[in-house]
Amino acid sequence: MNGGPLTLVVSGPVPGSARGDAESASALARELHTRTILHVARPGVDDPAPPFSPDERSEPDEQQAEPGGSGTSLLGRKGGGVGSMAELVVTGLFSATTVAALAQVAVAFVARGAARRITLRDGRRTLTITAPSEDTEQMVVEWLGVPPTQSGTGSGAD
Repeated sequence: MNGGPLTLVVSGPVPGSARGDAESASALARELHTRTILHVARPGVDDPAPPFSPDERSEPDEQQAEPGGSGTSLLGRKGGGVGSMAELVVTGLFSATTVAALAQVAVAFVARGAARRITLRDGRRTLTITAPSEDTEQMVVEWLGVPPTQSGTGSGAD
């Protein structure tokens, strides 16, 4: 599991609304503060500068969490310029428990319509959550580097 910062880019419920994206990012930040021990900041709002280099944003490997539990697919898109108001930078202790909580909050946030999608960036890797299925949460946990036996999710113990 990468110990570096994780960036979440939030697309709000209304397409093309920068204000809606920023409001959704703020709401997600509040939920992550409440449900995890991770530090969540908005670059340009909470922190003076984003914690990534220009090289990390140039050509990420992007995956999509597809509906219906079909896994991931490589989209092969270059990183786009998204306003920092819709970005969250998450740092802290990424234990199996906090990763599972982060995945649960992010997937539930999209599932209930508080955001159209959430894109997670970890260096050059990218995963986008849209229209989550019952398998999406476990897929996000595994993408973040926690095997199913460590995260407790998807183990059959409900």
